[in-house]
Amino acid sequence: MRMVLTKPFNLIAFNLMWLGLVLGRADWLWLVGPLVLTYLALLIISNTLRPTQILLPAAIGVSIDALITGLGFMSFQGTTWLLPLWLITLWLAFSSTLSLSLAVFGRSKPIAALCGAVAFPFNYGVGERVGAVAFVEAYWPSVLALSLTWALMLPLLFNVVENSWRLKRALA
Repeated sequence: MRMVLTKPFNLIAFNLMWLGLVLGRADWLWLVGPLVLTYLALLIISNTLRPTQILLPAAIGVSIDALITGLGFMSFQGTTWLLPLWLITLWLAFSSTLSLSLAVFGRSKPIAALCGAVAFPFNYGVGERVGAVAFVEAYWPSVLALSLTWALMLPLLFNVVENSWRLKRALA
């Protein structure tokens, strides 16, 4: 059980979840979704993460993706909503990495910004290549817009996770 709560396991688990959700999308959601929720429940029950460390960054990420999609920069085939359920599930899974396997990048805002500017457009680009997302605008302007957006937003996500205990205290 201890191994499941470690940073290396978190990195491996997230990448497997990413593959299952991005490659399988709605077809594999019945399998990957419960695995994601079970993993997150284990992290919460073991006091490795607080619910706010998962829910707040996921809500911000989903909101940003919904905004980008709503503005017409991206689209998701076969969805009647703005965002597909597999992408929302992916945001929940990603949120666990901010306090665990990726936490080292959040210690420095410039490093977090650089990671956001590079990693997010790369992942969206891979998603585009495998048919998970379509860029409505030309490829490079879309990548540039994503790069600028996530250079600003990834440091914010780390900050939200770092300060999520304050929200819990304020609500108590």
